[in-house]
Amino acid sequence: MKTALFVDFDNVYSGLRRISTLGADRLARQPAKWLQWLTDNLPTTVSESEAIRNRRVLVRRCYLNPVMFNQFRRPFHEAGFEIVDCPPTTASGKTSTDIHLVLDTIDALQDATHFDEFVVFSADADFSPLLRRLRRHDRRTIIFAAGAMSESYKAAADAVIDISTFIREALQLIEDEIDIETDQVVGNSMPSLRMVELRKKAEGSIRRLVLDAADPVPLPRLAQQLQREIPGLKESMWAEAGSFSNLIRQLSPAGVQFDFKDEMAFDIVRKEQANFRQPSSALITSTPAEKNRAPNNSLSAEMQELLPISSDQIDEAAVRMIRQWIGAATRPMLFSTLGTELRKALPQLADGWNGAPTLAAYLQRLPLEPLMRGSLEDGSTFVLYDPEQHQAPAGVVGDSMVSAMLRAAELPVIRAQDFVRILHQARVHMGQQEPFEIAAVSRKVSESLGAENRHIPIKRITATLQALIFGGLDTTQAFSSPQALVTAAMGVILASWSRETQVQTDDEARNRLISWLTRTSPSTANEK
Repeated sequence: MKTALFVDFDNVYSGLRRISTLGADRLARQPAKWLQWLTDNLPTTVSESEAIRNRRVLVRRCYLNPVMFNQFRRPFHEAGFEIVDCPPTTASGKTSTDIHLVLDTIDALQDATHFDEFVVFSADADFSPLLRRLRRHDRRTIIFAAGAMSESYKAAADAVIDISTFIREALQLIEDEIDIETDQVVGNSMPSLRMVELRKKAEGSIRRLVLDAADPVPLPRLAQQLQREIPGLKESMWAEAGSFSNLIRQLSPAGVQFDFKDEMAFDIVRKEQANFRQPSSALITSTPAEKNRAPNNSLSAEMQELLPISSDQIDEAAVRMIRQWIGAATRPMLFSTLGTELRKALPQLADGWNGAPTLAAYLQRLPLEPLMRGSLEDGSTFVLYDPEQHQAPAGVVGDSMVSAMLRAAELPVIRAQDFVRILHQARVHMGQQEPFEIAAVSRKVSESLGAENRHIPIKRITATLQALIFGGLDTTQAFSSPQALVTAAMGVILASWSRETQVQTDDEARNRLISWLTRTSPSTANEK
């Protein structure tokens, strides 16, 4: 694989330094090490064993401001990079890196060498059109960004190197030096390279399990088998798809067909054969946990006999069923599960939602109080739960606008009270003489919260702080109070949302974010 690498040094170094001075220093002084990782170990989605072994970085260009970073020229020269000097051209310090990088990339695209892969190190979303141009010419693109990335920028690339993997593996910072976990935490529309590998494994396992089975495989059983075979699949939120159902909808295992209505997976060839039979109901078993999660369908049989005709009768039947199912459930129920069960119980909903455009709109129309709808930070997973019976799952926002704000700021799945607690504990490490090392701070925050019996995973703490820092939170500032830090964090979230939506922040947006944050009072957030 012939690769061309373009490094916007000022952008990457400055962004990385905000969360790890050690990582930034190693990036600048040891480019040969991370270039070796890029060449030998960076996963790929095409012909892995052959492509990785033969990856050659033929073009290596580093765009550098000689006024600010001239001391780093030699390491890059020794690593075989061409240094393109981009001194400031305006009073504000703006350089010509962008135009140089774009022109050089277009030249490489048109070169007779025919580069297969283009790797861009920059968080600058201005390069999105460039990535789309490369895709149009059937070239593979990979980006690495030490900073906040817009959704359009991530979507324009074939793969994204997540920063924690780069720090741990490419920069070779051992656990004692830095303790950022390698799992991607922030939900992205573009799967990280590790998630691509998980999806490939899942696709292969699904194909083998279904084609080797004597009968069609129930989807719940298939999900259990994948969890056993592929460590970390469920913990990664099903390879960042959000759920098993979403994952298999995004995969295309050859020879396999999914029937989502009956929750089965088929061998297409055998299904088309005349002697292919459906499995008996006795073969479809559920674990006790699955039985607890599944709605009670005894009501479905009764409702089948009633067969309500009018629109109002359908709504009344749906409300009764939903209340019964939520009351019997041990945890919040996914909208997808509710939709499937409603259509099984009420055939009248098979072709639509009784006049509503979507299931979400239909549920919102029904009088379901005090049941609450929650939207997760990934923006695509919704649940219904009883606040008196269920613990709100991590990440339940309950406000679509706030969910969009958190997603725009690239924050992880997190409760409002946990968000506030993390900020309260991290504040004491800001504005200090020693550099703000995100790994060390995250570890200390986790220990402090653990001492208060408020356990939050380190990776969630790291991802929260990282998103805020990349969004503009200044950790060199000593915040006078916890409220001052929370206010600054709110500013980062609102600014990110405004940039993504191109909508000016107004009082309604601020008030809804404040409402989400203040569901837990400061005293509750600080209680021991």
